Amino acid sequence: MGRDLKPLLANLDGSLLELARGASAADAFASLVRQSLPELLRSRVVTATRRGDDLVVVVESAAWAARVRYAGPGLRKRLEAAAEPIAGKIRVRVGRPAAGRAGGVRP
Repeated sequence: MGRDLKPLLANLDGSLLELARGASAADAFASLVRQSLPELLRSRVVTATRRGDDLVVVVESAAWAARVRYAGPGLRKRLEAAAEPIAGKIRVRVGRPAAGRAGGVRP
């Protein structure tokens, strides 16, 4: 979340502020997943999130999905080293980048 929004968020109701914090945490986790992948794959990740014990990584095409699946064991090790272990499966899905967003990153 950009720093320019902090003054606006400081005056918001607690529930909306909590929602903003959750979105920021989700974005930080997706960024960690991107950084834990080989450089070639990072820009192809639309988003990543936890679903229970599983990690769900959304990429922009089936071709990139196969590569992310292949990188799964290394991704799991790097996330564990970053204190974000994945107890379940790494699931890779195909999605589309949001229109107008650089690097295919979706909030």
